[in-house]
Amino acid sequence: MLRNLVRGLPVLGLMLSGAAMATDPEIMLHENDTAEKGELVTSLHSNYTVRGIRATDDGTWPEQRQTNLMAEFATGLAPGWEVGIHLPIRRAGIDSESSRSGAWGASGVMLRIKHVTKLENGFFYGFNNEYDTFARRFDSAPRGLEFRGILGRETDNYRMTLNPVLARGLGGDEESSKYEFRLDAKVVRKISESMALGMETYTRWGKLGDLHPGSRDRVVYLVGEFELPGDSALHVGIGHGDRDAPEKTVLKAVWSTAF
Repeated sequence: MLRNLVRGLPVLGLMLSGAAMATDPEIMLHENDTAEKGELVTSLHSNYTVRGIRATDDGTWPEQRQTNLMAEFATGLAPGWEVGIHLPIRRAGIDSESSRSGAWGASGVMLRIKHVTKLENGFFYGFNNEYDTFARRFDSAPRGLEFRGILGRETDNYRMTLNPVLARGLGGDEESSKYEFRLDAKVVRKISESMALGMETYTRWGKLGDLHPGSRDRVVYLVGEFELPGDSALHVGIGHGDRDAPEKTVLKAVWSTAF
């Protein structure tokens, strides 16, 4: 099921948890996948930062050897409509002024609502909106809002997706309360009925009113997506961050199953 491919992986998540992970517990694009009405989709997100920054100045945990694990539960409300809750935790990878190596802690709680409309010829569009609460180890702002657009097309051989994102912090300093613009993109080629390979890019353009396309941090992933027995799916990737990206080498995996 391609609609589940952008999620899950408990086994690899446990393997990676012995090391550490990346900034965001959910490194994925939102696409044309939504749960059916009454269906429950359960996912486990996992990522590990092999190399990243070793110190921060805002009280958050550094990315070096950091691990993120996140359980996600989503269900369909009506055709094309889905709600979900994310429960992320993280493990510090190094000793620093804000962290102790091996310490675990909750990252927050994330609530979302998603809607996707599918058109002829494989085109789709929609949105995913989130309201998040954050622990200090994850973000200097205690709450956040994210408005994510979904644009794309799926053919017999390819799936192409674009996510323009506006995000801001709530309750933090003046800088974090300004809207930040990000642009995420993905292209995968279907190798077979159960496998697809491709690339993802995650880019930050800066704050609204002070945008710098292409000059801020960027992470590029090589990704693979696999359908598994039992209505389950697996997504894996390896990423490289350049420019100002706090994570330089990242491994990620997502496993999901539907009930």
